[in-house]
Amino acid sequence: MCKKNDENNDSSNNNNEVKGNTKNPEWDANIFSQLWFAWAGSLFKRATELRKENSALEQEDLLPLPSIDLGKNIAPVFEDYWVKQQQEHEEEDQSKNKKKSKPPTITSTMKIILGKRFIFAGVVKAINSSLQFAFPLLLSEILRYIEDIQNNNIPSDSDLYTKYRGYWLSAILFVAMGVKAVTENYYFSAVYRAGYHARVALTISVYNKALRLSSAERHGTTLGELINLMQVDASKIEMFVPQFHVLWDGLFQIIGYMTILYTLIGWPCFAGLFIMLLAGPVQAYIMKQLFAQNRKLVKYTDDRVKITNEA
Repeated sequence: MCKKNDENNDSSNNNNEVKGNTKNPEWDANIFSQLWFAWAGSLFKRATELRKENSALEQEDLLPLPSIDLGKNIAPVFEDYWVKQQQEHEEEDQSKNKKKSKPPTITSTMKIILGKRFIFAGVVKAINSSLQFAFPLLLSEILRYIEDIQNNNIPSDSDLYTKYRGYWLSAILFVAMGVKAVTENYYFSAVYRAGYHARVALTISVYNKALRLSSAERHGTTLGELINLMQVDASKIEMFVPQFHVLWDGLFQIIGYMTILYTLIGWPCFAGLFIMLLAGPVQAYIMKQLFAQNRKLVKYTDDRVKITNEA
């Protein structure tokens, strides 16, 4: 009975760690503290004190790592979902159902790691891009107001909004750019954390898989290939995750800025769009050649790592 109670307590403690119940100040911070990263103020305060003493930060001075960033909590979620998808695929293949499920892939399994935080980061990115559109529009209205002042086009008996329109617009521009900076910082923090989670999940999963390989399977897989998967390939996925939202945000910004340019200068704006479309196939050809060369390079990298480790 005591042993069972201890196991239950251990499992409850593990569940609490997965939810992020650690002493990291980030989880106790309010929304404003998270947006401005004020929860990390104690670390900078400690660094300032040590600098006055001609010292540097030590390991014990750093903030505790949140439990959601620990590999022991990230990897099991990834591996369990992978096994679940694999079992569902095998059951579908054995059943008489004509509709066959797809085998598990990195993309489908990575969704469970990225989670709602990554989706919310996309919403923040959309807000940030929308605020970028406010800058040329508001600046154009402010310049128009200055031009009206210089040409005495604003009567002295006009209402407060018309008379001080430039000041209101400047205040709105200041707030918009401030909110843009805050949302941009939060967005990059969220997506780079998601990329880190993806790399940790893949690295640990590949390592655990390598430990479970049979003798026959190990003969068909070199040590260099395994190290490349854990380091090079996992790092590439880590770098891709923060750029994922750029895939749709780039198109969103092109449409938005083309609309603004059309309202300001008219049809000549399409000349720049035409040149950009012509450059698309050239960029695609260059990237295709780079990827082809990279595939050849990976083979030599595997051999180099194998020789280095054997030496």
